[in-house]
Amino acid sequence: MLKFLPHSIFLLIILSIAGMVRAEISFGGYLAGRHALSTKDFDAASTYLSRAIEDDIENPELLNGLISVQVSLGDIGAAKISSDNLDLLGVQTQLSNMVKIAIQLRNRDFDNAKQQIENEQGINPLLDKIVTGWAFADQGNFEDAETIFDEIGKGSSLAQFSQMQKASMLAAYGRYESALNTIENLEKNSNRISIDTRALKVQLLLKLDNKEEATEYFSKIFGDGVNSDAANLRMQVEDHPNAYAIEESLSLEAGIAYAFYAIADILKDDADPNTALLYVRLAQYLNENSQKAILLAADLLEQMGQYDMAVAEYAKISLSSSYFLSSELGRVGALRDGGKTEAALEVLYYLSREFSDSGIVHNSLGDFLRREERYSEAKIAYDRAVDIYRENNNVSWLVLYARGITHERLQEWDKAEADFRNALTINPDQANVLNYLGYSLIDRGEKLDEAMTMIEKAVSLQPESGYIVDSLAWGLFKLGKYETAIPHMEKAAELMPVDPIVTDHLGDLYWAVGRQLEAKFQWRRALSFDPELKDATRIREKLRIGLDRVLVNEGLKPTSDLYTNDK
Repeated sequence: MLKFLPHSIFLLIILSIAGMVRAEISFGGYLAGRHALSTKDFDAASTYLSRAIEDDIENPELLNGLISVQVSLGDIGAAKISSDNLDLLGVQTQLSNMVKIAIQLRNRDFDNAKQQIENEQGINPLLDKIVTGWAFADQGNFEDAETIFDEIGKGSSLAQFSQMQKASMLAAYGRYESALNTIENLEKNSNRISIDTRALKVQLLLKLDNKEEATEYFSKIFGDGVNSDAANLRMQVEDHPNAYAIEESLSLEAGIAYAFYAIADILKDDADPNTALLYVRLAQYLNENSQKAILLAADLLEQMGQYDMAVAEYAKISLSSSYFLSSELGRVGALRDGGKTEAALEVLYYLSREFSDSGIVHNSLGDFLRREERYSEAKIAYDRAVDIYRENNNVSWLVLYARGITHERLQEWDKAEADFRNALTINPDQANVLNYLGYSLIDRGEKLDEAMTMIEKAVSLQPESGYIVDSLAWGLFKLGKYETAIPHMEKAAELMPVDPIVTDHLGDLYWAVGRQLEAKFQWRRALSFDPELKDATRIREKLRIGLDRVLVNEGLKPTSDLYTNDK
């Protein structure tokens, strides 16, 4: 992969600031700024670094750090001022180059952007080529522009990305037929075409007034899809020839901004999220109407624990947008993760009223309430979600599984079992459902042979899942096959070394085969892993009087009555 920045920007800033701090710097501002950076509190970092720079206006390390913070905040105007101050010091950095080129692109000043790259003041090899290609196109030199985009993708994993950029460039300058040919050639030579590329083809067909072909292609690729991308494109197909949204999608601003957005999307899983955020902030600057850039910025901020900033990003998506529902569900997650549970729940209940026919809304409400252990309310939400999905003939195993768990927690076992079995009818190889149903049956002492078959199948599907391996061992324990169970439980403990339930189960197995000192050791370890209160109470009782007496006191048989010597 191309190294878009020489190091993680976040780490680089901290190290550079920590490296050479002159004695006259305001150490209070410097230290506070450094702490704010370590927690990625960009607002505070901007305040404190600005204060430190006031005492040392010629410190390039501090200025570069401030630029990063300002871009992360989306304040490109302030970042330009800081970049200009670096220029006055005769210093060029990759980050200041990014800011200057982005400003030139927004102003459609491609000549100066190209000149800056030729002066070895570019961003990175990939974006430098892309900007140069757009600059040639702006001069009317489409032959050289197309050659650059073709060379980017030649013999690399960037073929689709480069051809998408080529098509966007051609469309931005009104060469719609050539843009469409580019996408169709890509389809001929690649088995995996991105949703964004397919969406661009639909938009180009519409722009060329081929509505029938566009509609047919849309139906083939997107079908009855309900996600935001499909909904947005469906609106464009249905609204044709009212082409405003299409004009916007095929604009120069959208095309060049997509290059920055796509790099951020690539980096989001492979780099520090702050690095990806820098690119997506510049994408937002270049195309303020990019809904997907807003959602990606919000997601990255959430990853960094900046929940209030993430909530503010999600709130930028308007009610009229096809991305509104996605943004609101994202806002719910950011509010919840930020500790604002009731505010998150209020949003979900609002959505359940305003989007009363949306299965995903009621499903999300059920998931939220189930996590909060509000099972009666969760059941109502899941019931509504299942009804909606059934009306549309698209019930998923996942919603039935979630509702089954809810029924089980409400001690409505017959309904729970029915949901689990219906989920397996839809997806017979779903390991989590097999495990949950099998474990529950064993715990209830019902249909033991079928339950063990389910769990064994789940283990074969996910042999490295500690929870599932634990279920297998616990099922063998319930059947009195202690010796056979021990290696499986020990493997589960290796896979989940700090899980209180698995560790407790291992202690029970050691007790059952007479290894009482080891059993007590494992029970004490389980207590150190912060088990639930009822589990902790039972573990302490086992340490006091032993497992067998606990079982007898609970009206169950002691382990010795079940033990089958299966060595």
